Amino acid sequence: MPPILSPLSAHRMGFLFAILAPLSVLAGGPSRPITLDEALEIAFQNEPSLFAARSTALAAKERTEIAGAGYLPTLNFDAAYLPQSGNFVPRPGMNFQQFAADPSMTPYHYFNFTLSLRETLYDFGRTSAGVEQFRHSARAAEADVERARLDLWAAVVSRYIAVLSSQEMLGVANRSRDQAVRYATRARAMFDAGLRPMIDVVRTEADAQTAEAALLSAQDSLALSQAALAALFGRRERFDFSVAPLPDSFADEPIPSVEDALAEAQARRPELAALAYRISSQEALVRRQRAGYYPILFAQAGFTLGGTAIDALVYNWSLGIGLSLPLFSGFSTSHEQSEAEATLAALRANLDSLHLNIRMEVEQALRRLADDRARLGPVSAALQAAREALRLADGRYEAGTGNQVELLDAQASLANAEAALVRARFEATLSWVALQRILGRLPERWQKK
Repeated sequence: MPPILSPLSAHRMGFLFAILAPLSVLAGGPSRPITLDEALEIAFQNEPSLFAARSTALAAKERTEIAGAGYLPTLNFDAAYLPQSGNFVPRPGMNFQQFAADPSMTPYHYFNFTLSLRETLYDFGRTSAGVEQFRHSARAAEADVERARLDLWAAVVSRYIAVLSSQEMLGVANRSRDQAVRYATRARAMFDAGLRPMIDVVRTEADAQTAEAALLSAQDSLALSQAALAALFGRRERFDFSVAPLPDSFADEPIPSVEDALAEAQARRPELAALAYRISSQEALVRRQRAGYYPILFAQAGFTLGGTAIDALVYNWSLGIGLSLPLFSGFSTSHEQSEAEATLAALRANLDSLHLNIRMEVEQALRRLADDRARLGPVSAALQAAREALRLADGRYEAGTGNQVELLDAQASLANAEAALVRARFEATLSWVALQRILGRLPERWQKK
């Protein structure tokens, strides 16, 4: 039995499935959470800024090819049919009898076919400098693509973490609301049994309403964070999705030293590479402008067929070399050179400034990540203490030895401690993502997307 799909068709179907599978997770509603890899896959396939960077790099590469065309000869073919009159006014000294006495509007037919060839032999570096200029510009554009990839990766991961944090905060709000409702129900039952005063009922019901309002706020925050992440997916549809938890090993690598981090950032940052290439491009432009003071040596050849009838054409040919020397152009060459040199000086100053900014960013990112990780221990300990305090307060209230204020305070402290731990983890992970961006680190999987 012949195969249903050829190997080529099967390959195409597999490629199509790889593209559509992440989108089907979103379009299908909240059937299962999307993973970070799926979110990144969708963004790298559809986000328009990355496509724009790739297109800009392609255009820059084509400009290099255009500049390289100056090494090749130009060949042109012209054909013309020129009906025209032949009236002529003789100059003094000419024999007037050779010419018509009266002008006439009657035209005669003239055909002309020309093939011309021109090749630049030497232009004092104009063409070579132009090719080098645009080649470095193309490399700078490729570095801009790397920066766009890095920015997109960092943005997707950061917004994914924000959605994950909002989901956890929603869980905290749900638990707090459920607990507040249970306490209000218990207070009402104990009041009906004559064991607690009415003030306990009022306080617990008010606390339950406050918890309900906090739950609504958490739902709004989750919707906003989902919208921010969906904006990077490059699609107009409104997706309903949740995100899967990150593995425990995510963002737990050791913090590098300042020296190692700075060396890595200087070697990896695409902004540095792009600016260095632009400086090289501008240096080539300066050389190109200086060459504008010198002549251009060229060779040219031509072959012409012309006559008043197609079957009676005569030919002529020419072959020679020429020299084009710019004598005066309104000082435009000197001004263009000065402009190019000033732009080059500005680019070099920008490179120095970028080095300083990168050092500042590295030091700040390392300090921020260290501080955020250091806070995780005390915040976790505070959460354990809050849980124990609520357990004791709840037991005392149940036994009749505690009061409602003590219980509600313990409940609020637990909710705040849980939220503080979620925020601390969120900030520590975001600090790690920011450090990866500052160091120029991009996972290998996404380097060629």
